[in-house]
Amino acid sequence: MFELTVAERHILGNPKMALFTVLSVALAVGVIVVLIGLTEGYKVNLIENTVENSPHVTVEPKEEEDYIYLYRTLTSIVDVYPEVLTASPRLIGRAAAKYKDNVEGVTFIGADPVQEDLLLRVREDIVWGDYYDLRFKRYAAVVGSDLADDLELKPGDDFRLTRQYVTIQVKAVGIIETGTGLDQTLVYLPLETAQDLLGEGDVVSEVGIRLSDIYAAPAIASDLNNKTRYNAESWQDKSRDILEQLDTQQIYSYIFYLLIFIISGFGIANTMIMIITRRTKEIGILMAMGADQAAIMKIFVLESLILGPPSVLLGGGLAYVAGKLIGNIEVPAEIYIANRMTVVLNLETFLFVSVFALLVNFLAGIYPAYKASRLDPVEAIATE
Repeated sequence: MFELTVAERHILGNPKMALFTVLSVALAVGVIVVLIGLTEGYKVNLIENTVENSPHVTVEPKEEEDYIYLYRTLTSIVDVYPEVLTASPRLIGRAAAKYKDNVEGVTFIGADPVQEDLLLRVREDIVWGDYYDLRFKRYAAVVGSDLADDLELKPGDDFRLTRQYVTIQVKAVGIIETGTGLDQTLVYLPLETAQDLLGEGDVVSEVGIRLSDIYAAPAIASDLNNKTRYNAESWQDKSRDILEQLDTQQIYSYIFYLLIFIISGFGIANTMIMIITRRTKEIGILMAMGADQAAIMKIFVLESLILGPPSVLLGGGLAYVAGKLIGNIEVPAEIYIANRMTVVLNLETFLFVSVFALLVNFLAGIYPAYKASRLDPVEAIATE
């Protein structure tokens, strides 16, 4: 099969041009995969922060009340629903944390450690210590990692929490890193300790509920509103703006993907057209030696098939390395939701982009080769 021999000699005879072709296709593949991975990563962070890092249903006080007083009774009502995995009474408030000469504003959450861990899987984010220590040590606290840095607080140190005229001293028995803006302000306390700091007695500010089916949240919230005078909201209700943002982002993402594909496609096509145009003289020589139009076309198709696989594999490697490097970039958690950029790299995206790149590479080579093959051999040879 002389076409394969000619294709191989074209590639080996001009390694710089072959390398340029491989790099151009690889770069296009890598850029598309990484950009799609960035948009998907933002979407994943948004969903995880909305669903996984917050209760699926939140029950708040009655309209005329600031706190929930009969929270044990309310919890027993909530536990009746078969979809409920756990219900965690929580007391949330603001205070000032002081260690040595450092003072920071904090958000404290008082809760039963077992129920709170079932609600938000707190222990998965603990980077030092044990969240369950709050069960046995009343004046203990688990502190956000950024807050600990700002206070220059080390594990095991004692620090003070002050709210209005109440001050308590607690020991840092754990450090938590959620990867969100909460790390700058979060302090977990035992429920009784938070109640002491608040000074309002045996109360909570909300009951957080985790469900086995997150899409059952609106129905359960509606039923609780009908059965009780408390204000129950599903995660969909509390995150309506975020969900609308997600829908809007999806539309913009498709437009963004389309533009990326068009720009990258033109880049690949321009490279292939330039390469084949430079070979017009070679095509004329082959035609003068007896090669017909079909043989000319086959040569360039074979070149695309030879150079295509290493191009997309190299592109996948570039995307993987770039994704890992980008994943180490720290960003403001209050803007990007997470404290590091996330690039979601999956096999489906890589395969889809690879097929696109190979197809464009193939089509971009056919047209100039077809046009050149229809030239008069004498004119093609005379082309500079």
